[in-house]
Amino acid sequence: MKLTVPEIVGFLKTIGLQSMFLSMETATTFKLNKFDRTADKHPCPWAKVTKLATRTGWLNIDYKKAVERRLSKATGIPATQIDYTLGEVWFKHLLTEDGKKTPVVVNKTTPENGKFYIFYFHRKTTSARYVGPNGEPVTYEQMRPWLPAPRADNEYKPAVRNILLNNVKTLKARGLIVKGSK
Repeated sequence: MKLTVPEIVGFLKTIGLQSMFLSMETATTFKLNKFDRTADKHPCPWAKVTKLATRTGWLNIDYKKAVERRLSKATGIPATQIDYTLGEVWFKHLLTEDGKKTPVVVNKTTPENGKFYIFYFHRKTTSARYVGPNGEPVTYEQMRPWLPAPRADNEYKPAVRNILLNNVKTLKARGLIVKGSK
């Protein structure tokens, strides 16, 4: 059974707020620069590349507490004595009726735009393959010159991702499987 985005939002709001493992198949547009990073500035040969992948991770993890635990482990200071201050983010969580965060987020400046994202702690991406605008396969190595420069990860901050729910093909959590409309 395929669900619409509002139905997936409803599903995610009702599966509970405890931590849980997540697996999903996604089809996301891969971000490429218009020109490569060489001095010659070659134009990118693809108008759009889609990444098809299976992603795994966890829902409903408290980010602030996760950072505090990592800092505690690295420094030896008890986590109860660490008070990490969250930085500014572009999104806000949808809340339950009693004010608890759900794994569904929206853009905080344009929450009414109809775009919902799933916020999760990323574990790994597998089975990734890339497809050009005409369905032709594209390798990561072919795209490398047009990829944005990698950013440095902070060892104390867990990897989190926000995936547009429109890009979710299949979502598995709590033993339930939901098929998206993509």
